[in-house]
Amino acid sequence: MTDKILIIDDNEDDILLTKMVLSKIGRHIRTESAPSGEAGLAMLRDGKQLPDLVLLDMTMTGMSGLDVLRAIRGDRRLSHIPVMMVTHSELETDRSASLESGANG
Repeated sequence: MTDKILIIDDNEDDILLTKMVLSKIGRHIRTESAPSGEAGLAMLRDGKQLPDLVLLDMTMTGMSGLDVLRAIRGDRRLSHIPVMMVTHSELETDRSASLESGANG
């Protein structure tokens, strides 16, 4: 069985690093990536096969990760998908805001 993970991040280096780490897990993981929140939402809304997990950058140019998360949670077709927020922030307020907006972690 192959798991599908969508990485939404505006930093190409972070996407490459995440893909490299995921490739070392030893499971069959297929990754897709989107370079912005808008592009990630478009992929989710247009996709026939939804991902098993979304890794979502919290701080992106344009649409923020929290805005994307709220859009995912507000869409009946997407709301069941687990979303993990990714950030360099150590602020408790960022963690709280993510969880309150529906992040799984």
